[in-house]
Amino acid sequence: MHAQEKCLFIRGQITAAQDGKPLEGVQVVVKTPPTAILSGKNGKYGLTTIRKTGLEISYRSFGYATVVKILTPQLLAQCINDTLVLNIKMEQQSVILPEASILAKSGPDTVIGNWKFFIEDYAFVNDSQLLLLTYEKSLKAARIMLATRQQKIIDAVAVPIEARELYLDYQGHVNVMCKDSAFRIHVFADMHIQLMALPYTDFCERVLPCIDTLGGKILFSNYHKAYPAFSYFTYNPRDTTVFKLRTIVDGPLLAQYNWEFDYLKPKDRLYARKMALETGIDERIIAATITGFPQSQYYTPLYAPMFVVHDTICVFDHCADKLFRYNRNGQAIDSSAIKYHHPKNWKEWSRKMIQDEHTGELYALHDRGGFTYLKKIDLNTGNVIGTFKISSIYAKHIHIRDGVVYYIHRPYESIQTKFLYSERIVLDLED
Repeated sequence: MHAQEKCLFIRGQITAAQDGKPLEGVQVVVKTPPTAILSGKNGKYGLTTIRKTGLEISYRSFGYATVVKILTPQLLAQCINDTLVLNIKMEQQSVILPEASILAKSGPDTVIGNWKFFIEDYAFVNDSQLLLLTYEKSLKAARIMLATRQQKIIDAVAVPIEARELYLDYQGHVNVMCKDSAFRIHVFADMHIQLMALPYTDFCERVLPCIDTLGGKILFSNYHKAYPAFSYFTYNPRDTTVFKLRTIVDGPLLAQYNWEFDYLKPKDRLYARKMALETGIDERIIAATITGFPQSQYYTPLYAPMFVVHDTICVFDHCADKLFRYNRNGQAIDSSAIKYHHPKNWKEWSRKMIQDEHTGELYALHDRGGFTYLKKIDLNTGNVIGTFKISSIYAKHIHIRDGVVYYIHRPYESIQTKFLYSERIVLDLED
């Protein structure tokens, strides 16, 4: 609450105008400062806000007309010891539903939602069970839950360290990524879960760079977000051979990166050369680190993802505007031009692609006005087949499974917690 403004406690009872029955679950919302509560079983409510003329309070409930009260000098004069009693009567309002069409796009369905906790991230165990990363107040006290699609919580375990996200590694294990640590989630046959601490340094060096497996080989990269070039490799554990698949490089950005060394002061240039001799790291990389170029507004990390689709390796080289395809042995098949990442408004390209976990189909994500658009890519031509707009604004942690998109969403200006939603993808086909 603002330090120099007086507080005001507003309380009262909300009832139906028709029969006077108390109304439970009515949203009472104050815009500034943002405050929201729900009325109790007896229709009573209470909230603390600032004492200010013109303050707007709204009362909302499905099936009733919204009531808006504005604090006037006359209302504030009725205060007793900084307490104002506002009893509200709400009129019923008929709700006209639009006609349904079997061809129309359906809206989002709630997969799992609970007002007692927030869902921060999730991963599929199988078609009927999910692992949830949840918290009540903060991710510093997060929990991993095993839940069914019927919203039944089977088991739960506390995360001992502040959690960040769930990570599905190339071996199919679900891991909890925490601050400077990681835990593997084990789901046992009797449906209880357990966390196993992982050696964090080894996990970051040996697991995170790996993308997938194909034909007994491990696909990995040497990507680092602070350098404008990297390569994809295949590793054969049977004979420990490593084969370079493709190098991704942003030529103009790499030139700017290398120029950082040329513009260093003489003493800093000498220091960069000295560090290069001691560490074996290229002097131009050290120079860019010294100047902070990778953290500047002129630097954009590369995004050129690799996906395995059945027996084909697909590399989306957004620097070269090409989709490159390789067989299971790492031999080049062909390539196609791509342009979905160059919309008229460059800001709409989200620099993210998602693969359907079952079908292998690929979608490029675009953002327009807070709404996410999924653009399905034809893997033979690189063209966009069609587009689907997610109904909810600011959808987070998007996954696609069997033609259904899943995401976490919290309605705007709502006191609801974060729920997990799903929508069947119905494409608007390209002309």
